[in-house]
Amino acid sequence: MKMIMNNDQPNAIKLNAAELLAFGETIVDAWNQQDLEALKKIYGSNAAYFDPLLKKYIKGNAILAYAQGIFTAFPDLELKVISRASNVDLIMFERMQCGTNTGTMLGREATGRYIEIPAVSVLKMKEGQLISHTDYWDLKQLMMDLYR
Repeated sequence: MKMIMNNDQPNAIKLNAAELLAFGETIVDAWNQQDLEALKKIYGSNAAYFDPLLKKYIKGNAILAYAQGIFTAFPDLELKVISRASNVDLIMFERMQCGTNTGTMLGREATGRYIEIPAVSVLKMKEGQLISHTDYWDLKQLMMDLYR
């Protein structure tokens, strides 16, 4: 069951483990399909996002602009889920983020290099709404793989 919830419209519901995992899969699918409209609904203006390329958590349109930048840098981006877990209001994914750098990133020209970076996503929910999405991965490994 794939779910796209509009994060700007409160649900005030509690999701069970299967629903949490389905929602997490929806997020992965939206990133893999580079679907900015789906990402806009998922994150809305309230949910916060962070990964190692960012200096702080971002929200709303900043998430969409960031995603577009990633899609430009890695047009073939694929998040390959290895394992997943959920508990109460938490969803976690272990994954590989894969893609070929064919667009500019961090002000640097494309390298044409293919990368595979292990990552973990932690999604925090409250009353059926996504409140934060934090990605953990090794920025140093990305830089070495791209610019060695």
